[in-house]
Amino acid sequence: MSKPKKIHKRKSFMFTSRHYSMMSIISFAMGIASLGGMLASILVAFSKKGEAPAHLGGVGLFGMLGNIVGVIAALRSLNERDIFKWVSYAGLILNAAGLLLWLALILFGG
Repeated sequence: MSKPKKIHKRKSFMFTSRHYSMMSIISFAMGIASLGGMLASILVAFSKKGEAPAHLGGVGLFGMLGNIVGVIAALRSLNERDIFKWVSYAGLILNAAGLLLWLALILFGG
């Protein structure tokens, strides 16, 4: 009796159309911008020895609004198909953390 022939499996490739969602990129950028604005505001407040200019309140307001937009954009991007989800999750975490930090800074900082 001869040996049975080996069955060779065909190599197959699966091509996907995964892409970065525009909403997730917006969310990630809003989170980075808001945290950058917070860092700049804190540095200005420290350099003025606690007597921060009044326009820093506007920076905080727009930072919080940016975080709200970023959270909504991240949640909407998670419903899209065939995207890289790590960007959406990173944007969601950055914006949620920024929102909580702005809120803590406003409530307990002054």
